[in-house]
Amino acid sequence: MRHLEYDLKLAMTIKAYRELRQIKQSVLAAAIKVSQTTYSKIESGEIAITPGQLKDISIALGTSNFQILAIVEANEVCVENYIPLSELLLNYAKMLAGIDTKHVLTDEELDFIIKKIKARHALLIKKK
Repeated sequence: MRHLEYDLKLAMTIKAYRELRQIKQSVLAAAIKVSQTTYSKIESGEIAITPGQLKDISIALGTSNFQILAIVEANEVCVENYIPLSELLLNYAKMLAGIDTKHVLTDEELDFIIKKIKARHALLIKKK
């Protein structure tokens, strides 16, 4: 999956969450401090989501960064051990002692995970 495809899949996942929760775009736009028009472009994949925006959107949706990323990565499998990346992310979350599943990552932690995922997608494309 190319970077743009990943960004679109992330945007589509957020849109699905928003619609499921029956939250208007304007509410999430306010949560990330952008106009509704800009938020609409984020949700359509025209503008990439920043780690900070993902964190704020997750909070507004009443979910976690891990949950959103796990859904985006649901079909990806780590070649070395054949464990889905979503499972690896959830296992990491469980390893965080004393932190519940609604834990919100710092911008730096989330940025690191997103960069690793995007880098892995680039490697998978080269292998095909």
